Amino acid sequence: MTAHFARQTLIDPRSAPVAAIAIHIRWRRALFPTPAMGALSLALLALFAVFGWRFFDWAVMNARWVGSSNEACPGDAGACWAFVTARWKPWLVGNYPSAELWRLWTCFAAFVLFWTWVVRRSRTASPQRVLLGFILLPAVLFLLLIGGGPLPVVVPTLWGGLLLTLVVTLATFATALPMGLCLALGRRSRLPVVRWLSGVFVEGLRAVPLLAVLFIAATLLPMFLPNGFALDLFWRAVVAFALFNAAMAAEVFRGGLQSVGRGQIEAATTVGLSDFATLRLIVLPQAVTAIVPALVNIMIAVIKETTLLSVIGVSDLLGAVESGARSPAWIGESNILTSGYVFLAVVYLTVCYGLSRYSRRLEARR
Repeated sequence: MTAHFARQTLIDPRSAPVAAIAIHIRWRRALFPTPAMGALSLALLALFAVFGWRFFDWAVMNARWVGSSNEACPGDAGACWAFVTARWKPWLVGNYPSAELWRLWTCFAAFVLFWTWVVRRSRTASPQRVLLGFILLPAVLFLLLIGGGPLPVVVPTLWGGLLLTLVVTLATFATALPMGLCLALGRRSRLPVVRWLSGVFVEGLRAVPLLAVLFIAATLLPMFLPNGFALDLFWRAVVAFALFNAAMAAEVFRGGLQSVGRGQIEAATTVGLSDFATLRLIVLPQAVTAIVPALVNIMIAVIKETTLLSVIGVSDLLGAVESGARSPAWIGESNILTSGYVFLAVVYLTVCYGLSRYSRRLEARR
């Protein structure tokens, strides 16, 4: 008998790959896989259509686009975008001098160029260089913003709005990462005192709400400073954010350090590398590569946490919007402040979603 290695019947045809299936078929399979799921999808679509139309009617059809006071936005009208267009400068830069706005544009262009380089080189750039850039670039841009030497000094008390939100975010990120790395290394130290102090610091701050840390920094920190030395409220807020997020970053770094196999460290010791050389050449490159997406998530959290600054009197973006709604020209109608909150939501959604997409891109690269 002769063995047969070929089928005598045809193989049943397989369905086309997902990319080759028409988009309406993919939507139908996703929304209506079963009759019960189809009914639920229809109910949710109807609910979305009702609320979506009402929001569109409020935000576009009945909106007020032009005006210089609350008279342009009666209570029965829709969104008051005139409030947004009239107050855009304080919301963006606070009271930053108009003659020095070129510094802001220079900083913005430098950050955009750096971010473009990071995105375009995300598959080839060293994570260590990217992390170093996120630490050094904010320091350089901050010196340009505050001035000194040939440039007039612009104190942080004149900053506000989106500018202050971004500065606090970048300053927090640039200071919290080195502190978090030191704390993570301290928790792995062979010295019991260093390990215990690092653990108490990290666990203590992680157990306290950020709002409480902000109030402590705003009210109690000046009591521990030397006589004649004072910190503006802006700096106290940065200290609070840096300490709190350093504790969060420490746990992220500790997880990255633990992801490196013990065998690699023992092999490095065997070939004669010192502890510092092993950390710099073997452990940190792998640890940083593993935790870059988590560090981006920390930056997203810091951006959203800056909305707490208005509670202690620092005029961030949220504080600038609420301050504008309380000004004599705009006080009175509820739709004015609501429009400002919607504008805030769009700004935060745009920034945080962009960072989230970048984080997912980094995870996909791994």
